[in-house]
Amino acid sequence: MSSGARQITQIARETTVGVTPTPFARTTFEFTDNGLDATVSKEESKSITSGRIARSSMITGAEYAGELKCEAKYSQLVQDLMAAAAFNSWSSNVLNFGGSLRQTFSVLRGFEDVNDFHVFRGCHVNTFSIEVPEAGFITMAFGLMALGRTNFSAPPAGAVTPADNNPKLSNVSVGEILIDGVSQAGISCLTAFSFKWDNTMKLQKCLGEGINARAILETLAAGTGSFTAAWSRNTSDMYEKQFTNKTISLKVPITDTDGNKYEIFIPKAEITATLPSGGNSDILNSSFEYKVADEEPTITRIPAPAPNPNP
Repeated sequence: MSSGARQITQIARETTVGVTPTPFARTTFEFTDNGLDATVSKEESKSITSGRIARSSMITGAEYAGELKCEAKYSQLVQDLMAAAAFNSWSSNVLNFGGSLRQTFSVLRGFEDVNDFHVFRGCHVNTFSIEVPEAGFITMAFGLMALGRTNFSAPPAGAVTPADNNPKLSNVSVGEILIDGVSQAGISCLTAFSFKWDNTMKLQKCLGEGINARAILETLAAGTGSFTAAWSRNTSDMYEKQFTNKTISLKVPITDTDGNKYEIFIPKAEITATLPSGGNSDILNSSFEYKVADEEPTITRIPAPAPNPNP
């Protein structure tokens, strides 16, 4: 029997795609849910015998995938996963989504109290999402796809770096939101925001590889999301833009209690929305869906200023 409190997730960057580093030096990842798992596909036998019992099926392949969720924070390991999703590296603290730089990881999913450890190799970050609620923790999710899995009854050899203790981000961490470069303070009010990036990855299966795929290939990327806006004259003007397919830009700053900051910038987004609906005691708002178009979205990381040694 295993306790949920004894689960661990540990991650190491790979230098060769699909090859777990030796020794397996890794960093503990602070998470809320780890859905990384293996599934097999089977084909049922159509053979006919003298009896009525079906013949055994045959395994035709295996897939390794799942979503890794966490409470958002300014963290190097989180930023490494974000870079893998963007297929790019951080350049002058700016991450452009939609690049061509492949970055993979080996991910250990462990159940310490029963000595059960699963290492998924060749983990690609297929999807990345960030959710900013009206009230509560900001959350991030990384959709992983892997090339293989190995089960161990003891932790693999290698130094383990503990998870950092950086402060979390919540709805109150959000700063002045800009739409089309204009602050929404006093003219509109956004109550929730989300952003999702999807690399639309596919498995390349080849004869001679057994049940595993040989490669994971990215296809056309898609950036989507949503935000909820209190209804106002300004919100109505934004609602009208969908009928001419006029795009908007969005900038959402998020700062932790140490002063570290992310800025999510979407330069061009096509929107769809509905008119508000509610009762006589409701605050009216509208939900906007958006799709990234033409230009790459970016996330900028801004580290907190170093403390003054001579205050």
